[in-house]
Amino acid sequence: MAKANKRKAAQAARGAAINDDFRQKIAERLLEGADPDLLAKQLAGSAGLSLPLVEQEIARATKSPYFLATEKLRNRIGKWEWVLQNGARLAANDPRGSEIPVIGKIDGETFYREYYRAHRPVVVQGLFDHWEARERWSLDYFRNVLGRREVFVQTGREADKDYEINTRDHGAMRSFAELYERLASDEPTNDFYITANNSAQNQETFRAFYRDIGGIPGILRPGGEQNGFIWVGPKGTVTPWHHDLTNNLLIQMVGRKRVRMVASHDTPKMRNHFHCYSRWGSEDLLPGPATAEKPAVLECTIGPGDALFIPIGWWHHVDGLDQTIGMSFVEFAWNNDFYTDYHSYVAF
Repeated sequence: MAKANKRKAAQAARGAAINDDFRQKIAERLLEGADPDLLAKQLAGSAGLSLPLVEQEIARATKSPYFLATEKLRNRIGKWEWVLQNGARLAANDPRGSEIPVIGKIDGETFYREYYRAHRPVVVQGLFDHWEARERWSLDYFRNVLGRREVFVQTGREADKDYEINTRDHGAMRSFAELYERLASDEPTNDFYITANNSAQNQETFRAFYRDIGGIPGILRPGGEQNGFIWVGPKGTVTPWHHDLTNNLLIQMVGRKRVRMVASHDTPKMRNHFHCYSRWGSEDLLPGPATAEKPAVLECTIGPGDALFIPIGWWHHVDGLDQTIGMSFVEFAWNNDFYTDYHSYVAF
């Protein structure tokens, strides 16, 4: 009797482990293309379950009409990935495709044809040399204007590995005079950063600085520069891998930033797990050609007077090499509404 009870208890324990979380794991692995026999052995070993029990559950999954319906979706996504990878193969054959070009001042028509419409990044020099901000903006100038006024800043970032995803948890008001001491230090830190995520709260605080900037005729719409976003950070800031939902123009006033980029056609290799973010770490993707598992990575360094065009959907990772002040703009002379039809603000 005691042996029979032990056997029943063991069976009950094994049955309890086959819950909906376990079934979801089976479905996810099968949809990723896992071999059913190998998957059964892996799951049985990791979960401490009998192999026949896991094999039976996998067999049930593959025959489920719900799972068969998802197979159609997997095939459809596979087709889309194939189309994207065709773009990657074509780009790999382009002798210019491994570099981000650096050009001089450009007219709007040429910019649209060769970069905006062509979906290619570019660094443009001399685009905003006529702005008073080019001469005025500095850390000391910001301190003189702002004094002890409070600004909204992202803070406490180094204690949270997902600080960019959890950006709403890191907003705080700080005196600019307090931030100045930390900004001026040559000690690198990623713990605080005034970013575009703070723009709504800082709009009136920073309004005086917008008198120092002008337009970029033919590239930004008239008045579009007045809705740009100000970025102020210490040496050592890191904006992790992500893509934006618009075309962006990133300009540097003070300091240098290193920007690594991955083309939108390589999205299937970007480990996109939530919204517009990637699981790749800062040093995981270094400049170089694509491999079977990793995308091709381009890199450039932008300094004072440089403007980097970041096409919609292009992945980028940004390091502050110095104390930096910059801006970003999205109000181009052409349609830039790519977000209205975007609905993937979730985990994948």
